[in-house]
Amino acid sequence: MVMLKAMRKKTRMILWGTIILVIPTFILAGALVGLKERRLNLVAAVNGKGITGEAYYKEVERLYREMREGMGDKFNEEIAKILNLEEAALNILIERELLLQEVKRKRIGVSDQELREEIRSYPAFQKEGKFDKETYFALLDWLGYTPQKFEEEMSKEISITKLKNLILDGIEMSEKEIRDEYLKRNEEIEIEYLLIAPAKEVRIDQKEIEKYYQENKESYRVPEKIRVRHVLIKGREARERIKEITRRLGKEEDFEKLAKEFSQCPSKEKGGDLGFFKRGDMVEEFEGVAFGLEEGQISRPVKSRFGYHIIKLEEKKESYIPPLDEVKEKIKRTLKEEKGWRITKERTREVTKEIEKEDLRVLAKRLSVEIKETGLFKRGESNLPQEIEEEALGLKVGEVKGPLRGRDGYYIIRLIKRKGMDKERFAEEKEAFTKDFIQKKKALVYSQWYRNLYQKAKIKIHPIR
Repeated sequence: MVMLKAMRKKTRMILWGTIILVIPTFILAGALVGLKERRLNLVAAVNGKGITGEAYYKEVERLYREMREGMGDKFNEEIAKILNLEEAALNILIERELLLQEVKRKRIGVSDQELREEIRSYPAFQKEGKFDKETYFALLDWLGYTPQKFEEEMSKEISITKLKNLILDGIEMSEKEIRDEYLKRNEEIEIEYLLIAPAKEVRIDQKEIEKYYQENKESYRVPEKIRVRHVLIKGREARERIKEITRRLGKEEDFEKLAKEFSQCPSKEKGGDLGFFKRGDMVEEFEGVAFGLEEGQISRPVKSRFGYHIIKLEEKKESYIPPLDEVKEKIKRTLKEEKGWRITKERTREVTKEIEKEDLRVLAKRLSVEIKETGLFKRGESNLPQEIEEEALGLKVGEVKGPLRGRDGYYIIRLIKRKGMDKERFAEEKEAFTKDFIQKKKALVYSQWYRNLYQKAKIKIHPIR
């Protein structure tokens, strides 16, 4: 016990850093929070099996910690928002639960011997390179785990690994596949090309506009929109607060005032006003109720993944097709663009028929455009649109192709040079390349397998509290 007290007082931070590196992340993410045997809020259910709020917040904390350690001062809340770490945390927990359920379905077991070997292999439980019981029990005690619970979770982790191995073992690549992929990633080509931008000076008359409007008026339909106020309440006391708000609304207190007082949404500053929105802009549970209200009507409490809402419909705008005058300029722009592309394609195609394909310089003169050269580049490294680059990679040296539509206009391209695979370099890099190629193939196979598993599952997301 003296040693344990000393560890707690003097080496807490050092041990924590070490454990993060050598113990599976599922443990630190909160997989063992069940030790406290108490009812917890659920953030999701996977085929009926709940994921606790405590496990979720521990996983969020772990992801934030990893990002801070990896990025240092560059990591901030803006980056966290872009990466959506909260959603990532939930997805990680859902994936683990789905895998554990699949382990159970496939009856994948872990022997006592396998478990012992796995635990003994962790450096955190070793002293002078050998497993040390005293260190093992001390660390578990410090973390608040019983050996039994820790070993249960380790067994789950091993079973998940065995499941993944079952899915991915046997994935191999032939010599030809490896060479072809290496060549695909490393060959270089050089092209020259003409870029003919779509015609700008295009005339559109009224008849064309009217005809287009009659044939496409439904595409200009303005969807139904509503403007609502809402009160958002989240957290463990949500139900009590909702009852209080409902009671005060029953006494005809002002909704805007109550939103400013109680709501936990940024819209509280505007009295809960969310402005106008259409179907699909809000979460399904929220808008399913909101669009069913009459103007001035207040909803029952509505539960979404954000919490509990009380909604008041302020204003409704019915769907309608705008008259021609409202969309005339938009139609004109559309027709000009379409006609400009069409005229340019026809002109380019006509000119290319009249000359020898390999004589790109004559064609450039006729079209009054400049010939451009790329220099040697690998796949994905040019400034050309991807679809043009792919066409170029499929050409033979000297071959011309076009017109090909890209984002900026029509391209006519000719392959000048192709630099194949460096055999000596391939021999040097083959082992590392093969390993990387197989890992990527395995990642793709697993991703497809997991997507299928996820789509078949019944997953329900609860409000985050």
